[in-house]
Amino acid sequence: MNCNIVKYFLGIDGGGTKTEFLLTDTSGKEIARLFSGASNPVSTGIENTLLTLNSGIKQICNKIDFSEISVFAGIAGAKAQENQKRINSLLSGFGFASYGCGSDIEIALEAALKGEDGTAVIMGTGIVAYTQSDEKFYRTGGRGYLIDKGGSGFHLGSDALNSAFEFIDGRGGSETILKLVENKLGKSLEESVAEIYGGGASYIASFAPVVFEAYSLGDTSASDIIDRNAYEAAKIINAAIKNSNGKIVICGGLCSQKEILLPFLMKYTKDDALPTFLDEPVVNGAILLARRAEKC
Repeated sequence: MNCNIVKYFLGIDGGGTKTEFLLTDTSGKEIARLFSGASNPVSTGIENTLLTLNSGIKQICNKIDFSEISVFAGIAGAKAQENQKRINSLLSGFGFASYGCGSDIEIALEAALKGEDGTAVIMGTGIVAYTQSDEKFYRTGGRGYLIDKGGSGFHLGSDALNSAFEFIDGRGGSETILKLVENKLGKSLEESVAEIYGGGASYIASFAPVVFEAYSLGDTSASDIIDRNAYEAAKIINAAIKNSNGKIVICGGLCSQKEILLPFLMKYTKDDALPTFLDEPVVNGAILLARRAEKC
């Protein structure tokens, strides 16, 4: 930490689908905002993470002296020791006034709970709940798309693709979902299998909005998909809140579907659980942590 006079704060929210960069002045006024590709080193590899961060930082901080900036990067998958070491090494090379690196969970907690006890549920490409209570922290879920069973963008997208293929095969499924999937692909689903497998978890998650669009069109298969994923998400929420009586805040990419999601979640969450949705970007939590890191 250089402890130079800080004039700007840079927050970074890196996940399995996108990375958001937000630059503000010390009053909180937005100077610039930038979106880039995925930066979770577990799914993209640490070298790709470093490239994304390096490019994004240089672009958003254009013509600003790095020594006047305090930065915090909350990156999914960054807490693995070697990953965090490599990211910190990258950040240290810019000459920032101060810098910090943690997980996306840390910035979600900061944005959602503002230091209070409670549970933050991240529903993005993946799903995880993190609870803080009496200065203790508890994790529920978040073991990745190969282990977790639902409640994430990946699982919704996977279910959409499965439903589309089921309709093609005559095994049920949804014609509406098939049409929406092929509209997104710009070609037939049968021709896209290699592309789908090559795209990884974040690409599968990009099909999640198809489910909600089909639901809005009255599609019953879409309703079933949302219901199943809400059930799995509620199991994580119900387990997480055993550790705290605080508020429950849902954040992540699926917040954009809160009007549809909430009634489904309420079917399965405990009677005393009242989830709310974060009404601000998670990257704001990174800005708050950058402010904290700036203090010498």
